[in-house]
Amino acid sequence: MVKHSKGQGGKGQGGKSQGAKAPKKGADGDKEPSRLGGLRAHPAFLVMLPLLAFLLVMSAPKDPLAMRVEVPPKAPARLMSEGELLHRGPIVASPSVHAMAAVALPGGRLLAAWFGGSREGASDVSISTALFDGRQWSVPRSVLRPEDVSTASRQWVRKLGNPVLHVDRSGYVHLFVTSVAIGGWATAMIEHFRSADGGQRFEHQQRLPLSPLLNLSHLVRAPAIALKGGGFILPVYFELGAKYGVLLRFDAEGRFVHRERMDGPAHLLQPWPVVHDERLVEFYLRDASPDDPRVWLARLDRSEPTRALLIKNPDSAIAAIPSFDGASWLVRNPEAKGRESLVLQRLNALQQPTETLVLAKGREGDEFSYPVIVQTDDGRIHILYTDRRKTFAHRVFRATGL
Repeated sequence: MVKHSKGQGGKGQGGKSQGAKAPKKGADGDKEPSRLGGLRAHPAFLVMLPLLAFLLVMSAPKDPLAMRVEVPPKAPARLMSEGELLHRGPIVASPSVHAMAAVALPGGRLLAAWFGGSREGASDVSISTALFDGRQWSVPRSVLRPEDVSTASRQWVRKLGNPVLHVDRSGYVHLFVTSVAIGGWATAMIEHFRSADGGQRFEHQQRLPLSPLLNLSHLVRAPAIALKGGGFILPVYFELGAKYGVLLRFDAEGRFVHRERMDGPAHLLQPWPVVHDERLVEFYLRDASPDDPRVWLARLDRSEPTRALLIKNPDSAIAAIPSFDGASWLVRNPEAKGRESLVLQRLNALQQPTETLVLAKGREGDEFSYPVIVQTDDGRIHILYTDRRKTFAHRVFRATGL
């Protein structure tokens, strides 16, 4: 467990501050009340001042992260399905499941994690994992419960949410989990776990220190970006009032070292990275605006402003991977409202859809959501998503027409 060092006091020699004048005393010998500019400081002002300072610091964009990234395998320009009957998702036992994360392992395998329980946000929700060996899924295992996180972090946790997986160059499996002690998802925190045995057992590293105000309102959703020379960038998001993407940098030892706010209006969240080359990384973002929400696009190096695309987004999660020719494959809900259908679209370099494959289509009120898309080292493209909050669907594609 990472230990947090305590700050040292700023006293001078002998334990007294240098050059400080003693406060004046009133007639009864008590210290005079605090004054600002000759006026008494209202108690409400003293409470609000730290909050205002916090919001100013947290909302200020930082300098761009200067670094090169590892370029993952790129998807082919044309895809064909291997057949959905052969590749169903893992068999789950919970009444309700959601928010699957997946990471590629050697040998065409996948490791997946998700949350499940009686319903989203319930105290019985736990994090489960399963392994896909290239042909079938293993029996799911529950790896984290709220009480496990409370014990490991020595801080109370009431419920768990979105997980994210990352495998670093040393083979460690990192598991980031959204946790909540009070309130809803807007007051969430991020717990960092790590496994040295391929995801069988996870050890708590730390609760990420991302905010000076009770460390609240950061959540995970999208995969990390591996850096050349070690380390990685984890895209997360903030959603207490304003909503925006945040990039977290970790060093080669897996230690958190830097936080940076992404550009864009205050209604964007869940940035999903697409690595085109070692210098060009783009992010597709979900739009929580009530007025004509769109898919938004941002760049890691800020060489172009964050902008809205001519692609509708009903405030729903998206996922994407790069293609050979600068294009991307994007998974999304295509309606202006609702999540009753899910499509895979090829976007050209101008971010225009040129091909659409329907992954799921249901009736009004159905939900197919929170997709992930991963390419394994055997060249297959895996798309997994929540199917009506009851189970997960798993579609597998491979190259065609090459």
